[in-house]
Amino acid sequence: MAWEAVADLDQLEEGDMMLVHLGGEPICVIRLYEDEAVAVHNTCTHQQQPLNEGYLQEDDTLICPAHNSCFDLRTGAPSGVPAVDPIPTYACKIEDDAIWVDFEQQTNDAAIPHKPYH
Repeated sequence: MAWEAVADLDQLEEGDMMLVHLGGEPICVIRLYEDEAVAVHNTCTHQQQPLNEGYLQEDDTLICPAHNSCFDLRTGAPSGVPAVDPIPTYACKIEDDAIWVDFEQQTNDAAIPHKPYH
């Protein structure tokens, strides 16, 4: 395991998200609650739009800003069209007043979304 501190807790309020790069991939880190944060790949599986520009719902799903694809932040599963493929999710924890992500520990079996062709 390769845990990496990606943010101090005071950098992200509840409901805020930020973009970080780990292992050469864009990762969206979201602080859901005071004691819970999640990390997902930042690329929508529908048309490769950046998810960190999206919207967090009260049910802890993330909506892509381009076409309203909706993803469960704990499982990565899409909950409605147009996206049909899940986004990768990564081990994430809050510890020592920081948010930590282990990019090497993907918590689902989703494929890494490909880069846009344009």
